Amino acid sequence: MKKLFPVFITAIVLTVISCEKEYSLENSGDVTGSGQIIGVDCRITKIAYNDTSAAGAGIGAITALINSTDQVTNITKFDSLSLTIDFIATPVYSNDTVHINADEYFLVNAATKRINQLHALVDPTDPFSIQYEVNYFYDGAGYLINKFYTFTSNPGIPFYIVRYTYLGGKLTNMRGNEQIAGVDGDLITNADVSYFSNIIPKNFLYIFPDEESYPYFNQFYNFGQKPSNAVKDIKVRYFDPGNVVRDSTVSSFSNYIMSRDNYVLSVIMDGDDQISIPAAAGKLSFSYKCK
Repeated sequence: MKKLFPVFITAIVLTVISCEKEYSLENSGDVTGSGQIIGVDCRITKIAYNDTSAAGAGIGAITALINSTDQVTNITKFDSLSLTIDFIATPVYSNDTVHINADEYFLVNAATKRINQLHALVDPTDPFSIQYEVNYFYDGAGYLINKFYTFTSNPGIPFYIVRYTYLGGKLTNMRGNEQIAGVDGDLITNADVSYFSNIIPKNFLYIFPDEESYPYFNQFYNFGQKPSNAVKDIKVRYFDPGNVVRDSTVSSFSNYIMSRDNYVLSVIMDGDDQISIPAAAGKLSFSYKCK
């Protein structure tokens, strides 16, 4: 899959100027095994991904270090095939601000602890790159429902809006539209998501199918309530001007292995990689840190 957002935003600019293991819950809903307890109020700290062959060779992992005050102090993405670090960040905290590097940062709502805003660069490797903001809006139940993208030089006027639709605590649809004079322009991307009705994990993955620029942070910070059920299928579509489908990514999830207290220990992700999930398709295994 090609990177979508940098291409889209560039076009706009040019135009405008540890506990693991083994309690099995298959898709039929049958429960077997004795299992162990993960703990109370735990969240994901590591996603390791392996191929699904009999050998199960490691592909890579993304890991967050979380300190005793529940702050993420390091995020590292490691490529097991080339034995290299693909990504590393050491966030720095100052009051309501999480500096993810020297030039970019998140703003946190002091009351809800949710991310309210991202200040970012079109090209994070160039400190003189055009700056923009992403503002995050939540509904009364705490679910992320909109993301407004605005240029720092033109505050309050979105050039791109992402909208999320929920049904019964599950994000089922996403739409991202270019904005022209305050109204929807071309559709840039949309997605449909389905879930297992009988698998209800604790504190599992965020499913924001549009998120490609900062997915390494997405799973480790507070973007509101997570889906109530385990994801089953994700289909994301990408559009050329005129709402013509250009490309799509389709992924399915199966063979959920759960802890006794309903944390996901592993799942098989088949099909395409998803830009919003910082792991390659294959067997995804999860580690947790408990408060």
